[in-house]
Amino acid sequence: MMKQLCILLAFVSAAAWTVTADSKKQINDEEVLDKWLGKWRYHLVSESAAWSPIPGEHSGTSSTEWILDGHFQQTFSKDDGTETREIRRYDAKTNTYHKWTFNSSGSDSFWIGRWDEEYSTMTWQYVDFGPGITGEIVDHFSPTGNYKTRLVMKDPKGNMLLDVRIEHVRTRKEVD
Repeated sequence: MMKQLCILLAFVSAAAWTVTADSKKQINDEEVLDKWLGKWRYHLVSESAAWSPIPGEHSGTSSTEWILDGHFQQTFSKDDGTETREIRRYDAKTNTYHKWTFNSSGSDSFWIGRWDEEYSTMTWQYVDFGPGITGEIVDHFSPTGNYKTRLVMKDPKGNMLLDVRIEHVRTRKEVD
């Protein structure tokens, strides 16, 4: 009987330790998403590519907040009349981040991200639903909390479809 009690106690302790470790990991993963929270000013530079043959620059603002009881994060941005929404979340089952983007011109996309703590960088891979397009977004955070984004999309032959660089400067940590 004593042996069974010890085994049961060891099992319960191991289960509790696992839950605690997983809970701490979840908090850390949410802290990664907290890097996007607040109000931002951004400046976008697009290089000549198939989807943007004329290089250009745009500036705008964005705001990011937690929604739906903290299970998702939403970013709203606007520049030159185009509105964009991004929804992000952490997926504990796959240990990856998900990002959906939608804009007022009717475009949408889905991305899967991986966080690199050593380099304070999130690398998002485009999920293609058909024509063989590849894409990558790299968000690199500086020690000051601002970040730079590089977005590249290519067709199946490797031709550049989109080449964009964005600098984001936080104007407020909180959103009204």
